[in-house]
Amino acid sequence: MNSPTLPTRLALRGVLAAWLAATALAHETGTPHGHETLPAATPLPFRVEAKTPIKGARVSDPGVPTSGQGAWTFVAASGLVPVPEAARPHLKGAHGTLVVDAERDVVYWGLENVGWIAFRDGLTRSEVVQGDPRLARGNLHGADLLPRRGRLPLVVAADNVEGHVYLSDTTFREVRQLGVPPGGPYADGKGYAPTDAAFISASEIWVTDGYGRAYFMPAGTDPLAFRGAYYGGKAASQTPHGITFDPRDKSLLIAARPEARLQRWSPKREAWLAAYGLPPGSTVCDVDLWGDYALAPCLDGPNNSPGPIYVINLRKRAIVSTLKPKEELGYAEAQHIHDACWYVRGKGAQRELYVVFTAWNPGGIGALKLVRRER
Repeated sequence: MNSPTLPTRLALRGVLAAWLAATALAHETGTPHGHETLPAATPLPFRVEAKTPIKGARVSDPGVPTSGQGAWTFVAASGLVPVPEAARPHLKGAHGTLVVDAERDVVYWGLENVGWIAFRDGLTRSEVVQGDPRLARGNLHGADLLPRRGRLPLVVAADNVEGHVYLSDTTFREVRQLGVPPGGPYADGKGYAPTDAAFISASEIWVTDGYGRAYFMPAGTDPLAFRGAYYGGKAASQTPHGITFDPRDKSLLIAARPEARLQRWSPKREAWLAAYGLPPGSTVCDVDLWGDYALAPCLDGPNNSPGPIYVINLRKRAIVSTLKPKEELGYAEAQHIHDACWYVRGKGAQRELYVVFTAWNPGGIGALKLVRRER
């Protein structure tokens, strides 16, 4: 076969160069990646476990109400997470988030029109953090905390009301702000209401637009700017409400709320890896990870029952306990669970495990403590 003539080769090079330029421009200007194939959801089975990484405190009184199954059994931890008086008028409709600074033993609660509330001294004392006023204007809907050795941790928070993402340390005084993503599905500057954000590293975060056009997207932190790539969209989930980085395999877990699914996605491969189905009707909001275990708080349970919190063993891919704060532990405000986090108090053999949750409509916060029944 004869080789192409010089003019032909030059023409081919021109076509190739134009194609590469168009491809680069499409990525730069934010062309959505809507071609990823989402695997069919695999229902998570229920499997009771006899042991937990932390042994629960003994409960000898058979009259004490408990919730959960097997070793993952909890009681109401009364007297903890007191709400500051200044924040009480804002509890109705509380629609916020929780993050934990384990090194300093502080749990932070983002509350609409208040900002951040800090719970200290083993969740027994609280205060409204006096930070940047922007944090109190809207609603800190979903957030993540990144520990840093020798320095205060970083916090990234998505505000669905103001349409911003905020980045700061835990003084919350020097805040950087990320606005509407440029180009792509947001070229008109509309349809953006971020619901959660997660750190992959100190230099990279991911944001999910759960209440807007349903894309999730990466951003750099220095400078704080979106990177012009968009994934998901409503074909993947009508409401990708929560986003969480799993360091075990460097994937992202997307809480697909109306579909009652957890969807695992690989930033490196730019592809869906798996989808896990919760019991039908479980409108999952987010997940919080602790080793092999995830907490999955839900607004509603099956058959429109009050919102449960599922304990999931991600390694075994099974639900190992279902916690029902309203139905079984008397938390009247816990009709719809909006967020939940793991909290460990103490050291060594004295460690105690708690689940802290925040509820929406009517709104509030509560804590559960891991226990075991004395035989």
